[in-house]
Amino acid sequence: MQISALAQRLLRLIFSLSSATAALTRPRLEQRLSLTRGALNAPLDELTRLGLLDAQRLRLTLSGLALAVACGARARKSKRPSARRVAVPISLRAPIALFSEREAPRAVA
Repeated sequence: MQISALAQRLLRLIFSLSSATAALTRPRLEQRLSLTRGALNAPLDELTRLGLLDAQRLRLTLSGLALAVACGARARKSKRPSARRVAVPISLRAPIALFSEREAPRAVA
């Protein structure tokens, strides 16, 4: 499959901006790619013709997602703090000794 350089840039840009909080619009894509108003039509048509993009919703198809990742597209880092796993202290992972080896067993409530 042959894809133009501009369509490939657009594919990667849509991939990275699709998870952003702001809406994905044609003017925003034109601004990010430094294109004039009508120059975005050709790469959008090319991606749609190849089945990589749903042009009405400006969303990549599954094939488009796969190709974007293969072309080196990266998702934007989230501004939300990532959920980190809390380290469990070693003392909590150790088995609990109910009785000492030196003392006689006693009732435990």
